[in-house]
Amino acid sequence: MLFINGFVGKSALFDHVAKILASDYLMPLAFSTIIFAIWFIGKDISERRLYQRATLIAATAIGFANLAVDIIDSAYDRPRPFDQLADSMTLLFYRSTDPSFPANPMAVVFAIAMAVMLANKRLGWWLMALATVYSILRVYVGTFYPTDVIGGAVIGILGALLAWFVFELMKPVPELVLRLLRGIGVA
Repeated sequence: MLFINGFVGKSALFDHVAKILASDYLMPLAFSTIIFAIWFIGKDISERRLYQRATLIAATAIGFANLAVDIIDSAYDRPRPFDQLADSMTLLFYRSTDPSFPANPMAVVFAIAMAVMLANKRLGWWLMALATVYSILRVYVGTFYPTDVIGGAVIGILGALLAWFVFELMKPVPELVLRLLRGIGVA
């Protein structure tokens, strides 16, 4: 944590870009925009259905991941790095008040990345790489420990796999939902 955060102040331009990219909203919004966009793409109807299913899995995975984060947060209130290491680090961000472990933003972006990967490996790997950069930047700006972002990533990935498993187990239900959405012109 201190090693990564130790680069703060070496480049004002990088610090500024890091603050923007590590914000609470930019990456989650970008990832949400991507799953919204893939709802509408596909070379043919079967590919489009695959992407729409991935979007539903991503939304469900975010729910599972947030539930897991809430349960862990209620049981374990880990202080943020800027609270524990204030004298040893530089905070480039606002002082968040929620528990540090697990990192909820990482749970969200990795849940989306994994859900997309189940439908499109190439795009999924790009999103995984982007989520990893986001994780490192959140450590860089001083809001999370490395174990916080790793924990959030694991929860997000497991949330997506659980959502996929539930969708496989209850296959007719998601297919019915998609058929109904297609019937009203939304899918």
